[in-house]
Amino acid sequence: MSTVPLLHSMPHRRRAAVGFARLAALSVVVAWLALGGGCSRGSATSGFSPTWTPSATVSASAAPTLSPEQAAARATALAMEPPDPYTPQFTPEGAITAATYFLELVPYVGATGDLDIWQNMSTEDCEFCNGVGSEAAEIHDAGGWTDPWVQEITPLEWWTDQEDPNRYVVRTQVTSEGYTEHPTPSAPSQQVDKFDHELLIQLYWSGNDWAVEALQITNDEDSE
Repeated sequence: MSTVPLLHSMPHRRRAAVGFARLAALSVVVAWLALGGGCSRGSATSGFSPTWTPSATVSASAAPTLSPEQAAARATALAMEPPDPYTPQFTPEGAITAATYFLELVPYVGATGDLDIWQNMSTEDCEFCNGVGSEAAEIHDAGGWTDPWVQEITPLEWWTDQEDPNRYVVRTQVTSEGYTEHPTPSAPSQQVDKFDHELLIQLYWSGNDWAVEALQITNDEDSE
């Protein structure tokens, strides 16, 4: 069968913290590749040795209005190391590795406000990518930050666009512990509950690296 783009809408419900929790609040319309017997598909595996090195971590500089405890927490967040780099490969395993790396960047972006790697992997019209980047920049410009958190990423399967073999979709499971967002030094902290989401990540091979075109939750109760 031919691959037909599907439209999925995610209506605005509430403001959410930087990360996957904000997907339920992000109003987007994205094109997704249809699931079907004629699509090229496979199960996902991982275990690669990345070699590409991202830009340096943002340096810590605590706002003068922070308490000593807050300043220490912010310094810890800003000192967070980026995830291990990867080697771009135009293979199903390469698409899985790139998708996993992109998801691993979410806590790093929220904690440090460093958007260089994130933007380097995002297409200009990726709604989720732009939303996470804008919110992280807004929080950090106001002197806030997000505490680092741990997440488990499990790739499940992949498939390709029959009309353009450079486009892949990777389905993956993301389980995350709860974490705390600090919007500004004067605003109360916000606790984000733990979550377990199944995601679709659409990527495109540009000839030398992968770029994320769209991302959507497939099992979020707030999505329509």
